[in-house]
Parts: sequence; C-alpha cells; structure tokens
Amino acid sequence: MEGLLVLASPLVAFLVIGLLGRQIGDRASGILTVIAGAVSFFFSVVVAFEAVHAPVHIKLYEFLPLEGYTLTVGFYFDALSSITAAVVTFVATLIFLYSIGYMENEFGKWVYKFYAYLSLFLFAMLLIVLSDNLLGIFFGWEGVGLASYLLIGYYHNQKKATNASLEAFVMNRIGDWLFIFGIIATFLIFRTLDIVEIFEKVPTTESALIGLATLLLFGGAVGKSGQLPLHTWLPNAMAGPTPVSALLHAATMVAAGVYMVARLYPLFEAAPQTLKVVAVIGGLTALFAALAATAHTDMKKIIAFSTMSQLGYMFLALGVGDKGGAMFHLTTHAFFKALLFLAAGSVITAFHHKLYDIYNFGGLKKYMPITYASFTVGALALAGIFPLSGFWSKDRLIGSYYEASFVWGLLGTIVAFLTAYYIFREGFVVFHGEERYRKIDPHEPKEVGAVMTVPMVVLGVMAVVAGFFEGWYMHAVGGEHKEIHLNIAVTSVSVGIVGILIAYLVFVKRVLSPEGAYATLKPVAQTFKEQFFTERLYHKGFARGYMLLSKAAYFVGDRFLIDGTINVAYRSFFKLAKDTWKAFDIKSIDIFIHWLAINSFRSGRLLGNLQTGLLNNYVLFLLVGIIIILGIMLYALDRVKG
Repeated sequence: MEGLLVLASPLVAFLVIGLLGRQIGDRASGILTVIAGAVSFFFSVVVAFEAVHAPVHIKLYEFLPLEGYTLTVGFYFDALSSITAAVVTFVATLIFLYSIGYMENEFGKWVYKFYAYLSLFLFAMLLIVLSDNLLGIFFGWEGVGLASYLLIGYYHNQKKATNASLEAFVMNRIGDWLFIFGIIATFLIFRTLDIVEIFEKVPTTESALIGLATLLLFGGAVGKSGQLPLHTWLPNAMAGPTPVSALLHAATMVAAGVYMVARLYPLFEAAPQTLKVVAVIGGLTALFAALAATAHTDMKKIIAFSTMSQLGYMFLALGVGDKGGAMFHLTTHAFFKALLFLAAGSVITAFHHKLYDIYNFGGLKKYMPITYASFTVGALALAGIFPLSGFWSKDRLIGSYYEASFVWGLLGTIVAFLTAYYIFREGFVVFHGEERYRKIDPHEPKEVGAVMTVPMVVLGVMAVVAGFFEGWYMHAVGGEHKEIHLNIAVTSVSVGIVGILIAYLVFVKRVLSPEGAYATLKPVAQTFKEQFFTERLYHKGFARGYMLLSKAAYFVGDRFLIDGTINVAYRSFFKLAKDTWKAFDIKSIDIFIHWLAINSFRSGRLLGNLQTGLLNNYVLFLLVGIIIILGIMLYALDRVKG
C-alpha cells in the first residue's frame, strides 16, 4: 500500500490542481504540490527501509494480453529503485517549496497550471523509477517529455521559451523513437517486457541480439540525458523558470537516461560492445560540455553545461563497469546541482528576473550571504573538494576510469579541473568584484525570503554529508565497495584546487585581464561558447536544410505534381462535360423535347375540332359510341357460344 502512495500522491495533486486550481488559487496549488511531494517522500522512505532487505513487487492488473504473454502493470521496489525514488521526491519537494517564493510575483496569472505540471513531472519520473516493465518505463519516459515541454515553454509569450520547448520536444522524440525500437527488440528477443524476467533470460540469450537492443535503448538515454549528439536542447531549456531547471537537472528527466541504463545494467553487461559505446559517448560529452561551460556567460546555462558534463561522467562510469559509482554520483549530484540552480534562481529573483549574464552582476556576497554560502557549498561539492559529497562520488569514478584505461582516467581528471574552474569562475564573477549591475539596475539587491533560503540550506547540508553514506549505499544497491586511492584522491582534489585558484587569480585578483585573454583567445572561446558550432549546424544546417527541402517538396510535389495533375484533370473534365452537354443535351434531349411539344400542340389542335359546342354533334358521338360498345359485346357473346 505504501508503495502505491508514493506514486498516487503527485498524481492526485496533478488531477486536483488541474481541475480545481482556478478555484483554490495559485498559492494553495503550490502548497498542495509541496504536501504531495512530502507525502510521496515519506512513503518512499518507508518502502526503501523494507526494499533494502527484500524487494517489494506490486502487481496491479493485467494490462495487455498477447500471444503467449500477458503484460501486467506493476511496480518493483528494490534497493536501487526505492533509494532513487526517495532522493527524487526529497529534492523535488524542496524545489516545490522554493518555487512558491520564486513564482510569487506571478501569482494571479494562472500559476496553478505551473504547479499541476510540476506534480505531473514528479509522477512521470517516479513511473520511470518504479515500473517493473519496460512499457511502464516508456509511459513515464513520455510523461517527463510532455511535462518538460509544458514547463520549459511555460512563459509561452516569450519566443525563446517556446523555441526551447519545441527543440527539447523534437530532440527527445528522436531519442524516444530509438527507445521504442529498443523496447520492441527486447520483447522480440526475450518474449517479455518484465525486467526481472528479462534478467533471468539474459545468460541464455545471444549477446549480439542483446547488443542491438541495448544500443537502441541507449539511444533513448542519449536524447533524454542531453548527450552527444542530441545535446543542444539541454542548455536551451534554461528558458523555463529556474525551479524547472533545478527539477530537470537534479531530480528528473535528464537523470532518467542514466537511471535507465543502471536499471537495465545486467542487460547492458551482456553486451560489452554497447558498454564501449556508452563510455565513448559519456566521455566525449563530459569533456565537450565542460569546455562549453568555460566560455559561456549565462548564469543558468553554465550550470546546465555542468549537468551535461556530469551526466557524461556517469555514463562513462557505466561504460567502464561501475554501476554503483555512477548511481552514487547521480545521488550526490542531485543535491549539489539543485543547490546551485536554486542559488542562481535567488540571484535572478533579486534582480526581478531581468539579468542573467554573469558579467551583469558582481559584489553580491555582502548583500546575499545565504545565497553566496549556498552557491559556494554547491560549487565546492561539484569541484570534488574534500570532504563534501562530490569528492567521494567523483573520486570513486576517477578511480574506476584509471582502472579501465589511463586515457579515461586522464580525461576524467581534465574534466575535474575544468569543472572546478568554470563553476568558480561563475561564483567569483557574480559574488565578488565590482558591482557591475549598478549601471543597469541601481537598486540594492536583498536576500530572498525564508521560503527560498530554507530549501537551499537543507540541500547545502546534504551536499556536505551525503558522501559519507557511500559505503552504506554500495552495500544496499550491490555495488562494489572500493577503497579510496590516495594518489587519485590527492590528484583529483589538487586539480580542483588549481582550477579554483586560477579562477580566483583571474577574476578576483585580476593578475591576468580576462578581457585581454578573451580577446587573444577569441576564436577558441567562441568555438567553446558555440558548442563547437554544433547548435548552428543543427539549427542552420539540418533544421534550415530540412525546411528548404520541405519547401522544395511542397512546390515540386504539391504545387507542381499534385495541383498540376488536379488542374489538368479539372480542365479535361470540364471540356468533356461541355462537349457532352453540346452533343447529348442540346442535340438529343432538347430536340426530343421540342418534337414532343410540337406534336402535342398539333394533336391538341386536331382533337380540339371535336369540341364544336353543338348538341346534335354530341348526341351523334354518343350514339356512335353506344353502337361500337354493343358491337363489341355481341362479338364477344358470339365467341363465347361458339
């Protein structure tokens, strides 16, 4: 029962707010969303304590009978799914609470829809996490896609928001098609969609077939988690409200791809070639996004590129065989990434949602101390500095990379350096130095209210202490327990400190002019900022090329061929009809009607002579008639007698 309440709570909130939100109001809708998230978190913790010791399998009903197999709707609570559900609901509840303060200036403008979408988002993510079969996961997969489309484009009167939501929708549809084909391939191979049954059949199934299915499934993860080459939607999704960005990047949607691969890891383990692809895509994305973040100036997009890079880190870990490490980093990442987004949202709120470029801020630490402390804690955790949570999870991953290959280990170390540099570059530019915002907005910024600071403080605590639960987490989910490699730990922390120090010297002490460095390295910086021009390639190459091809197909196929054929057929038919009219109607029907009329007139004139008006004539006609009738009767009687 508790397991069902985990999912039912946000679903009920979505239905109630969606149907009655206008009546109960925006603030009440926000409070109801928070309560639903908290209830879901409570019951997920209750179930997690039970599932850690023994899995809980809930079968609801038989959904679809097929030949030799009946698909059932159900949920599977094991250590991995139940702990992930607890993390998702915990972070989501804090973000929901924060959103009440963030969206307060919008109250009265049908914001209840926003809270309905948030509840739908949480329900769909829990459906992914807890479903016991691939079709249930797919329903949740599409649900988070729909909710993200609605939330990213929430400010539908802003063109950038509607464009971003459409791009996210299209990019995810590409991945979703691959995911659908992967589900179909899995069913054809195993004749079941039940996850537990699939795992039981893996040892007796040919690895080449499994490889095909897992490649297709991973294609869905690439789209959902914003990995190369389906990556451009993820930073552009920052057009939505900041709580949406935090929810997308910390607890839902983009985490779904990593979770799906980890959930089906026994399947992926049976396809080592697929794991190599997972590692390559993850490693390249981690480096690619980290380089992009070093040159970007949008406060939220820098953190978004960080998410893309960290997800690449997790996929690389999955590719080299460290499922436990990948999921533990996903857990710690949820805390400090949500914290970073909420801190960024507080800064944006302080400036009435008008400023986003980091170079339009500066010197905010004395005005917004809680936000500054929260961002710093999140940045230190992201940089992997001891003893924060990011250190424990990232150190484990880098150790796994070096165990697999020196190249992967070196790449992980480089990304760790870049991560520390770009996140503290953002922090130093926003919170230190000259108060550049005075030239744009002369008012003095203030710290945000408690409804926004309390979630940041709680997440800050989790970002500090979550790493100490690594041993317990690995024992619970069945991950391999690894001792800390002192040399790797020292190296990873050192490169992080070097990255922070460089950012400090350049952007606080200004021992090197950042403007001069940018001018000198402008081609390189522009290449990084433009994501190696992949976005331009997609938008102006593929998208515009597709539009030109569509227009050409329209003019050639529709206007020339189809319309031309119809026009020729119309003219030919019209000419045939006209000729037929002349030959049949005028020359046949009209002549017959005219002949009939003339002969009727003539007959009438002849018969009219009988109408003389003389009584003698009528008596004569009567007498002749009687004689004729008597003659006929006599003739008939004679025939009868004869």
